[in-house]
Amino acid sequence: MQIVQTSDNWLSKEAVFKHLSELAENTYTDRTVYLAANFKESNSVTPKIAGPVIEAVINEVGSNDTGMVLFRRDEELTVIEPPLPFSMDAITQDQDTLLLEDIFDVPKTIAVVLVRLGRYAVALMDGQELIETKTEGRQMKNRHKAGGSSQRRFERSRERLIRELYDKVCEVSQRIFEPRMHDIDYLFLGGEKHTINGFKKRCGFIEKFDGKIMSRLINVDEPNSEALKSLSNEIYKSRVRVFKTVR
Repeated sequence: MQIVQTSDNWLSKEAVFKHLSELAENTYTDRTVYLAANFKESNSVTPKIAGPVIEAVINEVGSNDTGMVLFRRDEELTVIEPPLPFSMDAITQDQDTLLLEDIFDVPKTIAVVLVRLGRYAVALMDGQELIETKTEGRQMKNRHKAGGSSQRRFERSRERLIRELYDKVCEVSQRIFEPRMHDIDYLFLGGEKHTINGFKKRCGFIEKFDGKIMSRLINVDEPNSEALKSLSNEIYKSRVRVFKTVR
């Protein structure tokens, strides 16, 4: 038996449930399988008892930090990786979206830090509403083309500006998040991967979010007030993949 992926999309909450509603109207779903976050690491037995086709798709997709829900219809399976984690496994008959709906309907407090060289945005969200934000642009020199001592001076200056950016973002993040640390459920980071990794290494405060930092980086071109307006939609996107079995 071969598993073939036929589509792979990131969909908003509305698009996800519209898609599922259309599937329910047109085809019969004989089984729904929920897998909690990092199910492989927890040695979940659910993939094995869900059936060979579903187990094959699960092995193809792999474990992640949000878990997934699978809907099986004949020889086709839809896999949805939600924006936030499932906390339990479940196997039900027919199309069952209750646990998936809870992801969106049960409010969570979410911290967000978006960083690109030259600008940052920090936000705190209650559910899908922004409750506190801070954005700022910082001077950042472009790369130097000259050689010798001039280039070395430029590189040292640029490294200093990057450190100052990281320190400022860390300071703002601590000021906004620390009073609500016990309420914050998850932290999302966004921007260029290399920049985010540098920020995480520089900002010790981020270590306090151990176990709450989501692995998915938020896609953002410019961390500014306009980006914050669409932040909720971006965070609450789900990855939706469709697989078919070929015998």
